[in-house]
Amino acid sequence: MGVSGLVGRESYKNLSAQDILQFFMEYGKLTTLPKGSTMFSPGEKGDRIYLINHGEVKVYRSTNDGKEIILELLGPGSILGDTEALSGLEWKNTAITKQDTIVHMVSQRTLLERAEKDRKLSAWLLERTARKQLDTEALMEGLLFKSANSKVAQLLLDLADRYGVLSDEGTLIDYLITHQEIGNTIATTRETVSYAFMEFRQAGMIDTVKRRTVIKDRAALSLVAQE
Repeated sequence: MGVSGLVGRESYKNLSAQDILQFFMEYGKLTTLPKGSTMFSPGEKGDRIYLINHGEVKVYRSTNDGKEIILELLGPGSILGDTEALSGLEWKNTAITKQDTIVHMVSQRTLLERAEKDRKLSAWLLERTARKQLDTEALMEGLLFKSANSKVAQLLLDLADRYGVLSDEGTLIDYLITHQEIGNTIATTRETVSYAFMEFRQAGMIDTVKRRTVIKDRAALSLVAQE
């Protein structure tokens, strides 16, 4: 699936997926980042916004004792850096490429200049900010009140919504993610995630193909996510 198809999974009132893609293509610099590249890190000025054209990016924060808390797992069509670019704040997180990645990078100056002239672009940025706040609140609620299996199920469903590809066996999550990364995202251990995967496979809800997960019974997995 192309970038436009993935961007198109986000529905906005004022700006179409094609408009968003066109903005980044027209005003952004196309840049290739090798696997393991740091896109930004804490303390740096948030002076740019990215659209991922190809590849995978992990956004995380490190605790004082060296543990990694994953905040976002992003792929083609995902946008990052908009909150910092709009606010002028420094980045508090680290973003690193999980594989060779191609991005469209727009400078803060260009973003603000275009937003001032284009009401639709300005409204889109405001709506994104509001949605991210609601998503953060939902994430915190899930981390506090849901069981480990429920959190694993919900993460798989979220990844399927963003990166799912229909196949003969179900919905293939076309995004490579380890059990450790899932654990770091939902505040649990790798062993707990592995046990949840084993239970889901035994129940016929998921399968694994070439290190990627296939959701075979979405309805059943959704019930677990609601527990």
